[in-house]
Amino acid sequence: MNLQQQTISSGFKIVCTDCGGLSIKATDPAHTSDDTIIECRRCSAVRGTMADLHVLAQRSSDLFEF
Repeated sequence: MNLQQQTISSGFKIVCTDCGGLSIKATDPAHTSDDTIIECRRCSAVRGTMADLHVLAQRSSDLFEF
């Protein structure tokens, strides 16, 4: 599965489509709801929701190596 397929299936944009950034603004996952918007740290574009990020984390345990 390539990066584009993973982005589409989870709903979360790993790479910001506006600026190409990888970082996101810090949120407290313990105190936010699943519909909390996750923004790009660099340009504040919407990258997805907390629920999208959870789905990505569950699906990609062995897909990415940093």
